[in-house]
Amino acid sequence: MKIKIRLRVLPMTRTTPPRPLDVEALFLELAAYRGTTTRLHPRPGSPAVSDSSVGGPMLWPVDEPWPVCDEAHGRGRGRRIADIRQERDLLATAWAGGRFSGLTQEQQQLLDELRRTHRNPEARECDPLPLIALAQLYRRDVPDLPPGPDGCDLLQVFWCPFSAHGPGRYEPLLHLRWRRSARSVRCSARRRCRSS
Repeated sequence: MKIKIRLRVLPMTRTTPPRPLDVEALFLELAAYRGTTTRLHPRPGSPAVSDSSVGGPMLWPVDEPWPVCDEAHGRGRGRRIADIRQERDLLATAWAGGRFSGLTQEQQQLLDELRRTHRNPEARECDPLPLIALAQLYRRDVPDLPPGPDGCDLLQVFWCPFSAHGPGRYEPLLHLRWRRSARSVRCSARRRCRSS
């Protein structure tokens, strides 16, 4: 049995509309903090390591260890990376062509199972946990992105899958890595996390 869900797909604008009022005229002291903001509009695709992407493959030197979180926090429950990837593939197939085709009853049951959290009794508080690759941004693609240290032109963003960080224990842990893309000669496309 196939269940069809009808969604109205509205055209998505990819630019920020003009501001309805001049905030700097109302709050003069804010003018000193003006800067460029780049809004990301990720779309499904098959990016290469040479592309800026959210959730795509990372330009990663083969001899460099993958970043890990070694902060102590509860790690006994969570979602498996393989389940997250399978969920994304399932939804990408359902959204093929820019329209949601619906899920069969079996697919919906699989999706519900993939979204469950699981208990890992062997996980200890301080075991190194591979970070998840969130995004990589090349300076050429992001207006006004300042150069990184030593002329680096590629910013890679990672995060810990657990949000129990910071003083309140509710903050995400972000890890930023700058690199020079031209110097990363012996690299591989990295999607899967590994600890060193």
